[in-house]
Amino acid sequence: MKFKIKHLKSGVITATILLLNGCEKPTLPEGGFIAKAVLSEETLNIGDVVTLTMTARHVPGSTVQFPEIGNRKQIVVRGVASETSVPAEGVLETEEIVRLTSLRTGNWMISTNPVICTFSDGTKQAQALPPLTLRVESTLNEDNATKVSDIKGPVSDLKRVLWVIALIIAVALAAGLLTLYFVKRPKAQTERERSIPPHIAARNALEELKSKQWVPEPFFVKLSLILRTYLEDRFNLNAPESTTEELAEKLNHDNRLTLKDQNTLRDFFVQADLVKFARAGAEQDVMRTAFSTVETFVTQTTEEPEPQKNAENAKESLS
Repeated sequence: MKFKIKHLKSGVITATILLLNGCEKPTLPEGGFIAKAVLSEETLNIGDVVTLTMTARHVPGSTVQFPEIGNRKQIVVRGVASETSVPAEGVLETEEIVRLTSLRTGNWMISTNPVICTFSDGTKQAQALPPLTLRVESTLNEDNATKVSDIKGPVSDLKRVLWVIALIIAVALAAGLLTLYFVKRPKAQTERERSIPPHIAARNALEELKSKQWVPEPFFVKLSLILRTYLEDRFNLNAPESTTEELAEKLNHDNRLTLKDQNTLRDFFVQADLVKFARAGAEQDVMRTAFSTVETFVTQTTEEPEPQKNAENAKESLS
């Protein structure tokens, strides 16, 4: 019996050594940082939970910050766990596992923000994750929706049932009227606010920001919102609700903007993301340059009033 156990242990050890020798050791690219993300399932029913696994390999002495997942509307985070290990000499591997769910049907982009690696000398490197979309479906299918149970028996008190139905209808009607009343008021206010030209609203917001003390993170949050709101009002782009990558894609296909403007806006939003999400520092000169970039873009893309356009066209026709 001892002889068999001894040979069995020896065989297990030998197989383990052969398996390890056959495996390829984890390596790093030239930049010393690589990241990936894997979704356990891309399709789920409302309320089900899926797992997002984000993995980054980086050099010792560096730290990794994964993008924040969830927006409280379409994607809900149920739990987060992270761990850093040493799979090979000179290689760190940080893994973050996020449990996700959703209570809304549709196709939702999980996150397009980059993974940020901060090296020991303070430099940072960002890497975009592959686009991951969560498809959320309803738990009701065609069979469940059309299946009707048999009538179990006659209603004993029809009058009471009719009263209950009438009460439900009255409550629903009152709720609808109240909702209509409160929805109309903000809508009218929004229409009045939109009567202000986009460039005037942007300049007023810039003047207000200029008068405040500039702290990097809140400064870039406010400045980015001013620019995104201007892009929405001036060019009809859904900029405030879009991620940087989604907005860059929209700008690339907008013929109203020059290639120089597209590159300038893309660089600005990447810099703003580094300050907002990666807590990267920003000197006063950097903030002044960013402020001037937004101010110049608003000035150069200001839409001329119709009377002025007509006057210029008339002048050109006379000449």
